[in-house]
Amino acid sequence: MSRTRSHILFVDDEPNMLSSLQRAMRPLQQTWDMTFESNPRQALALVNSHPPDVVVSDLRMPGMSGIELIEQIRQQAPGHSEYILLTGNADLASAIDAINKTGVFRFLTKPCASGSLIDAIEAALATIKAVTERPGRMATAALSTMSPAVAVVDQAGKVAYCNDSAEDVLRTHKGIVIDRQGGISVTTAHAGKFKLAVKKAAEDVNTPPKFVTLSDPEDLEPLTAVIMPVGQQRAVVMFTVPGRFSPPSLDSLVELFGLTRVEATLAQTIASGGTVEDAALNCKVTLETARTYLKRIFQKMGVRRQVDLVQLILTTPATFVRSQSRAV
Repeated sequence: MSRTRSHILFVDDEPNMLSSLQRAMRPLQQTWDMTFESNPRQALALVNSHPPDVVVSDLRMPGMSGIELIEQIRQQAPGHSEYILLTGNADLASAIDAINKTGVFRFLTKPCASGSLIDAIEAALATIKAVTERPGRMATAALSTMSPAVAVVDQAGKVAYCNDSAEDVLRTHKGIVIDRQGGISVTTAHAGKFKLAVKKAAEDVNTPPKFVTLSDPEDLEPLTAVIMPVGQQRAVVMFTVPGRFSPPSLDSLVELFGLTRVEATLAQTIASGGTVEDAALNCKVTLETARTYLKRIFQKMGVRRQVDLVQLILTTPATFVRSQSRAV
C-alpha cells in the first residue's frame, strides 16, 4: 500500500457494523488506503508496519475499549494521527473522558450517516495537514457536534471548554455570564446553589447529578442546568433553555425506552423544563395520574429521580449528536 495516500484504520468488533463501514467507504478505495479490523489487538499489531493517519474505532469493545486502543496507538506510533470514536450509546462522560485522555477528534453515534463519517475523516486529514504546517494545533470538535449546551469547568467554575451551544447560552442569556477570571457567574438569586453544586461535582466523582434552576420566576426565558462530575477535578454543566434545545421526539422516546405515547409526552415535557403539573396538562390527565405515569417512566428508564430522568433524556443518542441524514 502506498504511503502517498492517507491510511485510514477502521476498528469495530461488530461484524455487521464493520461490513457496513466497508460498503460505505467503497467509493473512497482509490483515494485512501483503508484497513478494516474487528479485533483491536490485531489492529494494534498493524500500527508499527503501517501507521494510520486516521483511526475510526468503536468506543466499547471486549478486551480493549476504543479509548485504550487510542492510548496504545499513541505510545507505539507517536506520529500525528487523528481519532474518531463511534458508539451506539452516546454517553457524555465517555465523550469527556475521550477528549481528556486522547484528544479525540470527533465523537459520533452509530449508525452514523456515511456522508458525515466521510466528512469527519476528511476534516481530520485536513487537521493533520494543518498541524504539520502549524504545530501545536489540537482538534476540539467532539463536543461541538453535540446538541445540548455543555460546559466543562473546574471547582471554581472557571471554564475549560464550551461547545457552540453553551457559548450561545452564555453569550445571550441574561441570567448567566463569563466573569473576568473566565468563570461562569450566575447573576440571579440561585448563584450560591450553582457554585456549591459545581464545587461538589468537581471535588468528588461520586457526587450525584444536581439539577439547578438558574433563572428567576419573572424571567421570560427560563434556564436550568444539570451539573455532574467527570473526574480530573472538573464538572460538566449542561444548560437547558426551553425552546432552544429540543429533547428527543416522542417517537424516539417510545422506541428507545419502550414508553407509551402518553408516558413519552410526560417525559418530554419534564426534559424541556416543565413541571409534573405542566406534563399533566399536556397529557390531559389529572396530577395524580401524571405522578403514576412518572413512576412507570422511572421504572422503564431505570432512574429514581426526576433529575436523573432529565439527564438521561438529554444525553440519549437521539439528541446527543446533532441530527444526521443518510444512515450507513
